[in-house]
Amino acid sequence: MSGKIIAQIVIAGVQVFSKAFGLAYQQALKNAKNGPGAASAAAAASRGSKMAVDESLMVLNISRADLVGTDAATKLSEKYTRMFEANDPSNGGSFYLQSKVFRAKEALDDELADLTKKAAPKK
Repeated sequence: MSGKIIAQIVIAGVQVFSKAFGLAYQQALKNAKNGPGAASAAAAASRGSKMAVDESLMVLNISRADLVGTDAATKLSEKYTRMFEANDPSNGGSFYLQSKVFRAKEALDDELADLTKKAAPKK
């Protein structure tokens, strides 16, 4: 009797797997027909957007005023290094927090570049 139950469970599992595989294959065909643009758009959507500047400031514990001035990049780099090393998993830190610190630095580097570009004299 237990052999019959096991056989039914195996058959149900195979049916679920084959249905999921079929749906995934159909979606792959649809993506292939839409061209490479659709696949890259889907990948970008699943990746999400970059971290917001306000969140980045909170993660690195700095203010907007720290992004202004000639030593802004140095301050940002020092704070990033301190926070990144403090969250190193090999030292008992958290990989999740370390990646948040990395993404925060990435977003603030972009913001700093934008601020620098706006402050540059126009010819």
